[in-house]
Amino acid sequence: MDYRQLFSDIRRRPNSYGLDGSFREAVAFINGCDAGNAWGLLVGFREWLAIKADCEANLAWPLLILRMAQVPAHDAWEINETDEVRAIDSLFEELDSFLSARNGAHGASAVFMKYLEARAR
Repeated sequence: MDYRQLFSDIRRRPNSYGLDGSFREAVAFINGCDAGNAWGLLVGFREWLAIKADCEANLAWPLLILRMAQVPAHDAWEINETDEVRAIDSLFEELDSFLSARNGAHGASAVFMKYLEARAR
């Protein structure tokens, strides 16, 4: 399955997939896709985000997305409309960028190597 295309479609038309367009439901759907792929679809995504957020990969990836979007994460599921738009935009942009990079010549191992190099500095 072409998940980049699927996620692009979901971003444009969430209602066509039974979603309400919220960050919470997008995260649940993406986690479901990951589960349906034996938790292999998002391997390295958290590290990818940690590099970009310039932090450790000790947070769940949805919280890293909120951090990158500069959305206060005191209650990640109850965010205002402006923050919701930023969070959704950041989520789908980073997810597409990650899947594109991970599908390159070295796959997830390249992501992990970059993360380890960034943490060594």
